[in-house]
Amino acid sequence: MKPERLIYTFVSYASHYNAPGMQGTAVEGVERTARLAHRYQIPVTWIVNRGSIPVLEDRIRQWHEEYGDDVILQCPFFMEDAGMSKEVLKNRLESDWQLVQEAFPWAVTKIAGRGKIYNEVIEVLEELDFQGMWGYCWEQVWWDGITHKGIPWGSWYVDSSRYKVPHPGKGKIVACEWTARDLHQTWHTGSPVLYSTDPNDVFRAGLCSGDNIEYWKQVFDEYLDNTDHNDQVFFLQQQEGHEMEYSDSFSVFPVSHVEACEGMLDLFFRYVAGKGVTMTTLPKALALYHDRNEVTAPVYMLTRDKPVRPEVNEYTMTLGGVGLGPWPDTFLYYDNQCQMVFVKGECKPRLLRNYVGQWNMQEEFTEEIPPVFVTKYEKSPDVIELEFSIGNWKPIPFGLVYWDDLSGFEAVSCPEGAEVKLIKDELAFLRFNLTGNKSTLRLRLERKN
Repeated sequence: MKPERLIYTFVSYASHYNAPGMQGTAVEGVERTARLAHRYQIPVTWIVNRGSIPVLEDRIRQWHEEYGDDVILQCPFFMEDAGMSKEVLKNRLESDWQLVQEAFPWAVTKIAGRGKIYNEVIEVLEELDFQGMWGYCWEQVWWDGITHKGIPWGSWYVDSSRYKVPHPGKGKIVACEWTARDLHQTWHTGSPVLYSTDPNDVFRAGLCSGDNIEYWKQVFDEYLDNTDHNDQVFFLQQQEGHEMEYSDSFSVFPVSHVEACEGMLDLFFRYVAGKGVTMTTLPKALALYHDRNEVTAPVYMLTRDKPVRPEVNEYTMTLGGVGLGPWPDTFLYYDNQCQMVFVKGECKPRLLRNYVGQWNMQEEFTEEIPPVFVTKYEKSPDVIELEFSIGNWKPIPFGLVYWDDLSGFEAVSCPEGAEVKLIKDELAFLRFNLTGNKSTLRLRLERKN
């Protein structure tokens, strides 16, 4: 485990609102959130807009000086606020960012935030030299009006003409997820909203309470475990400031929910701060991503079942109930060409999303998976040899996994044009592309001397 490779960022909506149950800027909720994070020296990234900047600027400047807090800009809605006009959106973003710079001259990494994303939004951000877009939601459908199913999780370069697809090279905009998900339970249950790091959602689902965050600890430790085979593992958590307040102006949740979420965040911040991870702001994390990655970085995540289960209640039944498992160990992967999911014991992926040549952003990019045959399998205490055969199949990015106790083994040969990576001494992952012709792939593992 290499905890310094885990990049933890905490983001909080701190915008001005004019809606039922939300009037003005939630100063009380913002201050409560800040006290919790700063108690453990965790810097907060605040999502501000033109209405909240004059209300919060003195506080945020002080927090920046004392704790390193930073800001990103709430992006106007392309449809609702800009009337689907790129020019209107561009003018609004330009003028709003000018307000950010006047109030917070140290804000140099330009990031916009909003969950409803379109090609036009990414194109405008590129034109205005923004470097990131916060608000992507892995596997999400319908909830909050956001359907992003098909995208990768975490951070990746966005293709401006295909906002749900990684850029084939080094894009200008890095995607930032709304809040980190439990990859394992999300994929197996199809419930990304419940199995997440959002305090209100996990509280309502019965996964955590004000004095019990064992589920969150298990999720965080899983990300931490995966630092062994990733150069960077991003863990972004978000909580709205207006959901941390119960007052005449803000009554999104009852006071009991506010108090429970306060307890959860206090316990979790303490846990994160004691793990030796890199705690930073979203702008700094994103600048690091740009500096270190010429293309979307491949991400390798070995995930496991977690014994904590949601309650069966009104909230968890909203989308038709939640699967309760148990679920087998699962390996998830993505790069700038594809996303794959493998279930323990199976060589071929259960899910393959192909990003190459995709253009319809209403799709989920799922490919049919070709039959895979193991035509040779020989195993001794010191050598493991496998031969995989795949018939004629269209050219697509692909991968295979061999699951076994691989303690002490290393790959000494793999197919030409393929890459092999051993994960936690539990699996060997082969990444390659199918060409349209029949394929034979040979892998040899030997015990190290």
